Amino acid sequence: MKKLYVAIAALLIAGSISAQSQRIVIAEEFTNASCPPCASQNPAFNALLDANPTKIVSIKYQTNWPGTDPMNAQTNSMVAPRVTYYGVTGVPHAVVDGVPVANDCGAFVGAPACLSQAEIDARYAVASPFDLAITHAYNSTYDSIYITEVITCTQAVSGTLYLQTGVIEEEVNFLTAPGSNGETDFYGVMRAMVPSSSGTALATSWTVGQTQTLNFAVKVPSYVYDKNTLAVVGFIQDNASKAIQQAGFSEPVPLGLDASIKNSAPVSAFSCASTYSPSVELKNIGLTALTTADISYKINTGAATTYTWNGSLASGATTTVSFPAQTLTTGTNTFTATLLTTNGIADQEAGNNSYTASIVANLAAPVAAPVVEGFTTTVFPPLNWTRINGGSTQTWSRYTIGATGSNGSARYPYYNAPAGDIDDLISAKIDLTNAIAPTLTFKIAKASYTGQFDRLDVVVSTDCGVNWTSVFSKTDPALSTVPAQTTAYTVPANTPAAWRAETVSLSAFAGAPEVLVNFRALSDYGNNMYIDDINITGAVGIDENTFTQSVNVYPVPSKGIVFVDLSNVKSTSATISITDITGKLVNQFDATLSGEPISIDLNNQQSGTYFVSVKTADQEMIRKIILEK
Repeated sequence: MKKLYVAIAALLIAGSISAQSQRIVIAEEFTNASCPPCASQNPAFNALLDANPTKIVSIKYQTNWPGTDPMNAQTNSMVAPRVTYYGVTGVPHAVVDGVPVANDCGAFVGAPACLSQAEIDARYAVASPFDLAITHAYNSTYDSIYITEVITCTQAVSGTLYLQTGVIEEEVNFLTAPGSNGETDFYGVMRAMVPSSSGTALATSWTVGQTQTLNFAVKVPSYVYDKNTLAVVGFIQDNASKAIQQAGFSEPVPLGLDASIKNSAPVSAFSCASTYSPSVELKNIGLTALTTADISYKINTGAATTYTWNGSLASGATTTVSFPAQTLTTGTNTFTATLLTTNGIADQEAGNNSYTASIVANLAAPVAAPVVEGFTTTVFPPLNWTRINGGSTQTWSRYTIGATGSNGSARYPYYNAPAGDIDDLISAKIDLTNAIAPTLTFKIAKASYTGQFDRLDVVVSTDCGVNWTSVFSKTDPALSTVPAQTTAYTVPANTPAAWRAETVSLSAFAGAPEVLVNFRALSDYGNNMYIDDINITGAVGIDENTFTQSVNVYPVPSKGIVFVDLSNVKSTSATISITDITGKLVNQFDATLSGEPISIDLNNQQSGTYFVSVKTADQEMIRKIILEK
């Protein structure tokens, strides 16, 4: 979200001394990086604010509860007085022009989710007795900003009036969530209240035409993440009623010499290759043309190497800088790039000069089916398995109780994982080259939380995670095995009824030399799930190669009639089965082998992939066919 406040500035500057002034609405929100309801309500709230750049401005106060939030740790001395001022007792909590958002959406008073376009429009239509014009500029060393605020009265007014001024970062972006709710992008974050959270006292009585100019010099806090996004929000508030009379905004000011680096293409979090070819996007954010940049890079704890880029990069332009291939090791690898200098000197903003990527490498050789995993050892993830965290601090872990007692299971904490969090638990590589009718079975125990719809997908890849095919998907309440409950679900020991067995056909992957099975948890902030007794099997027939060569299925692809030639099979009878790609049986019959091809009519089936199974007394063969109509 990037607010376009230029239009607001134009409205304020163009404002004249008249009967009344156009109101600019202000939304104040109290939020926290470890608050799951904040993560679920903020996206829509931010989108609504972003859709109204000429009507509403915002400032976000990161509170010190319910959990970790580094932005609060930096500013709590300024946030706490605003919490007390409004009597805020829970987050998220939104206040518009000094009044908590009404609970007209079935949530709670102050719920950001309840703010609507109609409510913004209604407040915007209420004229203001003031114009408030705000500007700010950096000093020559870019370590301080000078703020000027001009108040002009356009309608006589009186009250216990104060000017509140907040320095904000329009955007704060983290590579990984700084708290436990999964949020990585934050908007309108308050970084300083000027001169303090008490604000500046104004005259208690104003007449038409009366003006006041206030100037502030503010040292840029050392904890600011990116000076390029620093902006100023101001608002005139009556401390007796808390009603806000007018708001104003000064948009970010570009730096003279500043560049940033970030990933130039999506980084795969999972790799089966032993090398990784990194690149970064170098962007000139400053006003001065960029002609040279020194960038250091390294993989894991290895020594850093410096690369010097030379060229001509105009303000706002980008270019891709590629580095030599890096060698990966099994497990999690960390690639780091750091922008050291621009145009031969230190960059004026260091907050956007680093980039880090995590690449999880599985370099082990595939193992032949069957693969059995019961999570009986304390090592997690198990040997050659991979866990990929979707962003929050919540992810897959081992739980001591399994389906058959206290022997262990895999646990996913939907109860604490923020809505939208996606986490993968990926099996070791599996060789299904000689597998016949491979099948996945596992056991699951889960409770739901009323109104929340957690999901489990099982997806399979034959190209090391470049593409995934869904073979199983269930969402609450169908996913759950026990009734809904409001407390965190812990599966009890010695309760077989809490577990349900699932069977999934992997026939579509028969013959694949390298298969990955991925248990993908998609959180809706519901309740916990446990997975155990994973079995990936695929029996191999006796003298399989000879048997396979003696069976001919044609034509492939087929328009509807398929012939099975068993003339060379040394048996008098066989069971022939047809299944679709999901493992559903669509036809099955016993055939007497007379030497003539057997005709199978599939005209009543839809186009797609099917499997023909021929089973005699001691052997079985499966062939894939494509039905095209």
